[in-house]
This record gives sequence, structure tokens and C-alpha cells, in this order.
Amino acid sequence: MKTLVLTTVLSMLMAFSAFSSPEGFTAANGTTVRIFQTNPESVDVYVSKAPGELVKILVCSESGNTLLKTRVKKQSARYIRYHLSDLPAGSYRVKVEKSGEILSDYSFSH
Repeated sequence: MKTLVLTTVLSMLMAFSAFSSPEGFTAANGTTVRIFQTNPESVDVYVSKAPGELVKILVCSESGNTLLKTRVKKQSARYIRYHLSDLPAGSYRVKVEKSGEILSDYSFSH
């Protein structure tokens, strides 16, 4: 019983944290994007789209250089956590693109 209650509470907390932050939220052309930072050591990106559509997630430096790039095509929904511990201190930007158009972006400092 304790395990069931704990599991339920943890799922509710995760769902709340995923949908409570309006930063970097976009819903356009059937694609939903949420970019949020739940702690200073990571940035989370959630993408929901039609299967087969290509969406690119880019983590860029302050000067605009692409540091990390993820392509999402086969999945209809994808949740990705980028750990920031490998990056030097500075300002960064996460962009989500579809067909060359920026759907959402989020700037943060680490």
C-alpha cells in the first residue's frame, strides 16, 4: 500500500513539474514543445508531434555555436534531459526547430 501511494505521489509530482512551467511552451501545427529547468544542473525538453516529422533540438552557446544537437523523427513524443555539468559556466539557449522555423527557445545561465 505504501509503495502504491508513493508511486502515485511521485507520478503526480513529475506530471506537475512537466506542465507547471510556462517557459519555452509552444503549441503550433500539431507540435507541442515544453522547455523547462527543474534544477540548476539540467534542462528538460518535451516534444510531442506527428510521427515522421523532423524536429531538431539545439543547445547553443551565448555566441550562437551549436554545442548539442538532437534529432527527433520516429517518435511521436520525446522527453530529453540535458545535463549541464559538462558545460562551462555561462549563458546558453535551447532552441527547438521544425522545417527551419524556431518553434520554441529558452535562455538560461549555468
